[in-house]
Parts: sequence; C-alpha cells; structure tokens
Amino acid sequence: MLRPVRRRTSGTPGDQRRQVPVINRREFLAASAVTGLSLLSPSLRNRVEAADARKLRITGIDWDQVLVPYQAFNRQALFRYHGLSLQLRTIFQVRTNSDLVGLGESWGAASMTDAEVASYVGTSPFEWLGARKDLALNMALYDLMGKSLGLPSWRLIGPKVRDRIPVAAWTVSRSPEDLAEEVRQAAGRGYRWLKYHIDEVHNVIDQTRAMQRVAPKGFRVQLDFNANAEYRDISPILKELGRFPVIGRIEDPIQTGDRDGYRKLIAESDIELLIHHGPVNYLVDKACDGYMAGHAPIGHAIKVAGVSEESGLPFMLQQAGGQINQAFLAHEVAVFGGATIDHVNLAHLWTDDVTTSRAKVTGGTIAVPRGPGLGVALDPAKLEKYKTAPRPGYRPFLVKIVYQGGPTIIVRHDPNKAGCTDNLRFLGRLLKGKVPGDKIPGPVPGYANAVTSEFLDRKNCGDFDRLWQATARGAVVTGD
Repeated sequence: MLRPVRRRTSGTPGDQRRQVPVINRREFLAASAVTGLSLLSPSLRNRVEAADARKLRITGIDWDQVLVPYQAFNRQALFRYHGLSLQLRTIFQVRTNSDLVGLGESWGAASMTDAEVASYVGTSPFEWLGARKDLALNMALYDLMGKSLGLPSWRLIGPKVRDRIPVAAWTVSRSPEDLAEEVRQAAGRGYRWLKYHIDEVHNVIDQTRAMQRVAPKGFRVQLDFNANAEYRDISPILKELGRFPVIGRIEDPIQTGDRDGYRKLIAESDIELLIHHGPVNYLVDKACDGYMAGHAPIGHAIKVAGVSEESGLPFMLQQAGGQINQAFLAHEVAVFGGATIDHVNLAHLWTDDVTTSRAKVTGGTIAVPRGPGLGVALDPAKLEKYKTAPRPGYRPFLVKIVYQGGPTIIVRHDPNKAGCTDNLRFLGRLLKGKVPGDKIPGPVPGYANAVTSEFLDRKNCGDFDRLWQATARGAVVTGD
C-alpha cells in the first residue's frame, strides 16, 4: 500500500509536468485584464443587440436563508466542528421587468443592504458581465442573461471546452477511523477526490494511513495545510505523506510569503502543491503546481483562467454551496481550459436541496447543465420548507485532546460564537483565554504530533457533567 519517496532527477515525469511556458509581466497583465462586454464574441454581441436583451432591467432582489439537513453519517461532526454557519445557505432571486428571475446562492447566512440592492436595481444584467464582486449575484445575473437569450450561461463566458467537469467531495478533519468512512462515503457517491483541512488536534499521517487502507483504486485526497507553517516543519511531513498513493495534492503547505520554500517543496515532493491564499502570480513565478481560486467572483475567475492559460499551469475553483452554486461552477469550468483540477463544492453534504433536480456525480464528474441560463429550477415548496426549518441550538460538548505521554486537555468549543468557526484547526485559537498566559500545553502545535482527539457528551462520557462544570473557566489539563 505504500510507495517509496522518489528523488527527482532531470527528465522524470515530475519534472516534465513543470516544464511550462515562461510568461513575462506584460503578458501576465494582458491575460488578467479581460472583462466586461469584451468577453463576448462578435456574433454573441450581435445576438444580444438583435434580441434587444439590454432592455431587460433588474427591479428587485429577494433572498431567503435555508437550512437543509446534512447527510446522517457526519451530521454531528460537521455541526460541532464549524457550527450553524456552514450548514446555512442563502438563496437569491433577482427579479426583472419581465417574467424572468435569476437564481443565485451564497454559503452561510447572507443578506444585502438597501444600498447594495439599489446598486443593481435599474441596471441590465448585461452590465455585470465579468463583474469582480458578489459571486452569488454573478450566478443570478448570468442565469438571467442566458435565459433572456435562450442560451446556457457558459455561452456568456466563452467557448465550451468540456461537457463534464471534475469535482471533489469535502469534509472536516476527523479521527482516522472517521476519515476512512468519509472516503467510503465519497467514493460511494461517485467522487474520486476528497478534500479537507488538516488540524492540530489530529495526526495527519495516522489519518492518511487509515484512508489509504479503504480508498478504492484511483481515489485521491487533497489536504489543506492552512498556510500557517514553515518549510522546515512541513518538509518532513510531505516526505512521509509521499509514501501514500492516496495523497494527491497539498494546498497551502506553508506560509504564503515563502516562495523559496514553495520551490524547495516542489523540488522535493512528487505531490502536487497548490496555493490558495496567495496571489495568482505564483503561477507566473512557477512557485506552485497549480492555483485555487476560492469563492471567486466571475471576473476574478476569468483573470485566473487567463493567467493559467498563459503560464501553462492548471487551477481549480472552490465555491461552497448547493445545486445552484454548483451549476454556475459547472458553466465556468466548461469554458476555462486550464480548470483541470477537481473543483470543490459542498452540494453532497445535504440530503436535499431547493431545486427540482440534483446533479449526479459519475466517475468523479458532473455534466454541464444545458440551460437556458444555469439550467436549474427552484422548487417553491422546498424553498418554503427549508427557510422555515427550525435552527438547531448549541448542545454542550467537550473536546478531549490526548498526547502520547501527556498531557490530556479537555476544553469547550462553541463554533457559533463570533470568530470561532475555525478554532478546532488551531490550538492557539481553541485554547486562547483558556490556559494560563495562553501557553499551549504539550509539544509545539503541529500536524504530525502523537495526538488524538474526540468529542465528549453525556452519551459517551459518564463524567460529563463534572467536566462541563470544571471547564467553565478554562481548559482542564492533566498529566503535563
């Protein structure tokens, strides 16, 4: 099940995948500047004029926050890790002076101010081609433009290069056994890739070993390293991970500013290294193997696509949401030639959606909708059902962190508190204000420490009530 780490030599496949065209600064700026009506081909611009489509005007924007149930197998883990904000989504309906309505979607509980709505009212959807803000509204406006012309939305972006797009499942960091189940579930739903953020309360090597044991042939995992570590700490971890075929990509392995560190890791590792929280000119500098544009408005996605094409390096999109969001993602990727890395969307997390249909994942891909517009329709009954669904409240639980040889740390975690959504990824955040002087007990936090963690509640811990009271003022630390 393991493979040895291969040292790179001239002419190896690893070197060949990095032999890409050189792009200078002028070419980079030209590739990233295209936007607006210049995106349309002359024939399509003529079609817009012939259809008198510019008379279409936005008259209002409605939105509803919906709570759709998670899949049963990891429902509790997702809710405890990230709280209600991950499960909620916001559905936008952009209304016009016709019977056409555009659909958009945002991850989390979103809204708009009166001034933001006013900036759209009275304008034509075609005025927002290539917009570099408001991804959720991009979806709705491209939906409207496509519907008004009787065309799929991808036609408003460019020529189609693929009919199906590669997609990846997503989850949170869990115990090795639970992540093995995540792999089984993702593969069973047709995915070939799974992505998650690693954290400092689990050992990523132990997690990987468990996933490797159950992964079907060809199944791969993308690990997000959170862009918070240094080269010297991550280099040995990547060398160890390189022994496991299941690990296909590493995202944000080290701090963004360390381009030399990125180049060293590229030279050392056969694992593809992606950058997310960094400028797109990493592609220009060949300081990564690929780029991830996260939650990118269409204008920024077009910019990244242009730089990707000029640099010869691939990229991916990550747009968290359900079926409406995923449909727009598919229309974008249908056009972007360099968008060959498996794209992340969270549509698989929920048991249902507010649309009349759901895309089927087959062989790790979904079909590009035929349109018109996004090619998805709203189910009014489901929208009503899920916008009025009761919101679950916080139920007490504890996080138990056990280091081999000590210490053991038991602490509260409420991801619904402001600024605490991602606290389980980082011990410094999780324990802030809960240990004396904010000094973290045990070894220096990292991703390969001899550590395990679990959630405690009244069902699995007979001493829970005492521990809950004991953690009221801070973490309980023993064996240090």
